[in-house]
Amino acid sequence: QGAGLLDTLRAVVVDSPEGPISVAAVHNPNYGSERIYVSANLPPEQIWAAMLNDKVIISEPLANRLDIPRHGGSITLATTGGLHTFPVVGVYYDYTSSQGSVSMSAATYRRWWADEAVTRRVNVHGARRILDACLEAKVRRLIMVGSASSFTPGPIDRPGAEDAPFPELYHGVPYMESKHEAAELTRQYVRERGLDAVIVAPTFLLGPFDSRPSGGEMVRQFLQKRMTMTSPGGRNFVHAGNVAAAMIAALDRGRVGETYILGGVNLSYFDFFNRVAKISGAPAVKRVLPGVALLAAGSAASAVGSLLKKKPVFNRDIARFSLVETFYNSDKAKRELGLPDTDIEVAIEDSIKSLIGYGHLALPHAEKFRGKVVVITGGSRGVGFALARALVLRGAKVTIGARGEKRLMDSKAKLERLGGEVLALAGDVADWDYAQKLVSATVERFGGIDILVNNAGVSMRGKLDELAPSVSEQVVRTNLLGSVYPTQAAITHLQRARGQVVFISSIAGIFGLPVASVYCATKKALTGFAESLRVEQAPHGLTAGVVYLGFTEHDPEKRILAADGSAVPPDRPAHHTQAGAAELIIDLMAKRKRSLVMTPVGKLGAGIYRLSPTVIEKAVTWAMNSRLGIYKKFS
Repeated sequence: QGAGLLDTLRAVVVDSPEGPISVAAVHNPNYGSERIYVSANLPPEQIWAAMLNDKVIISEPLANRLDIPRHGGSITLATTGGLHTFPVVGVYYDYTSSQGSVSMSAATYRRWWADEAVTRRVNVHGARRILDACLEAKVRRLIMVGSASSFTPGPIDRPGAEDAPFPELYHGVPYMESKHEAAELTRQYVRERGLDAVIVAPTFLLGPFDSRPSGGEMVRQFLQKRMTMTSPGGRNFVHAGNVAAAMIAALDRGRVGETYILGGVNLSYFDFFNRVAKISGAPAVKRVLPGVALLAAGSAASAVGSLLKKKPVFNRDIARFSLVETFYNSDKAKRELGLPDTDIEVAIEDSIKSLIGYGHLALPHAEKFRGKVVVITGGSRGVGFALARALVLRGAKVTIGARGEKRLMDSKAKLERLGGEVLALAGDVADWDYAQKLVSATVERFGGIDILVNNAGVSMRGKLDELAPSVSEQVVRTNLLGSVYPTQAAITHLQRARGQVVFISSIAGIFGLPVASVYCATKKALTGFAESLRVEQAPHGLTAGVVYLGFTEHDPEKRILAADGSAVPPDRPAHHTQAGAAELIIDLMAKRKRSLVMTPVGKLGAGIYRLSPTVIEKAVTWAMNSRLGIYKKFS
């Protein structure tokens, strides 16, 4: 109360087996929480509960007094608004009399625009209070969480270690200076006052439970702003779970007064962001910006901010630090604490999953797909998998189907590591029984279907007079019946949801191409099917869209059917990436468009074909006969 944070006091009653217990509930507007002090013949500091967002954490004595379970219990309060029951989500234990251990992780971490006085009050004076409390309570050991920024980093071949001095680069930066001062203060207490303490110094943290976010903010910015350029510097990245494991190990294995850098892998920003792009489907980083240009932009932003008296998102300090390679060596922690070495891609996946879980990732059209149920055939690889990943990142629940079970399950696992709710069912979409199972399993798991994406398909090459009948049959069954059957099986659920069906077609569905006659026939058939469906189902609010892909980036193992039925590698260049195609399909779905033609060549050809099919036919014939390989390049 002396700090002026508590503004409202009210009396309430706790309903207990022994009858009502008086309670004084104090509202703290700064933190959106309440503390409840209970009068039950015990000192107030020993019986309390904290309320936050209508959930309660109670003390161990109060849990015992009211016979409340440690998990899944509830507490009933009579407030001015009436009688309310709140879930108990945890129990607070007081270890100060048992000589347990303490981990000091609390800190304010804002680096660039932090209020120096606030930063020192939390990171230095707060640390001193914990140090004094640990001495008074005679705790067995204190784990003080510092920062690797207390040590001068090095280049990739000579990374910084625990014997390096405080970096000159960080003089004047409140966060770095305060964390360094807190670590020095801890060492002083060890030397002069006999405190048993170990200091751990994490590098750049990624992983789960990043609620603010902190380390995940770098990932969030990259995913939302779709950056294709980056700065020349780099960092050491570590999974938060590895840091936690090393802290637990330090309770018994750490040496008193020693400091351990807890790091992972040293990566340039170029390499790091391209790994994020690979996992998330975001556009890859293609260029490293010159340092001079970054410094100039940062200086200009700082000048504008000073003029307008506003804190810019980007300034000279950020530009300066982005050029530095902050690489560190964690051999000491690996040797003495057994610091784990989780793959950086797992850390990135967990970071993305955390961003989604806490609602920090606002990708385009995310609000249209959050909680929606989407079924994607051919979803284990290629455009189908890229689309499933894009939907998972937007909070959709996804069912993927494909013939190959192993690849399908691997794809399911990848999507789940990003936080997705995913169902996978292997089978052939040209089989009516499988189509029914795919739909019924989805409805059983998720309660309905909002969108069906008919993506499964097979391509072929070969002149009609050379084509084996088995090839024609397989192409027709997969490309046509493989879209008709799932749509027919899902139609009543789609009607109920006033949903949509999306057909993944091809430029070959707009105008015919040589040596692909049967393939073209199936893709043109999808257009007719969608047009009929659109009119037929309009009274139910159901829409149908057709995506006309150009030749898309393919997986290395992708095969198409040759005229004799053998599987051969594709022989055309990619006009767009799988992730890029997925983003365009997301846009079509969000706006419930009728059609989408991809690639400039496809749009040009489609436009000309509407005006004069003869022109396109002559152009294709000329390209086929050209010695310059024009047809193969653009088809």
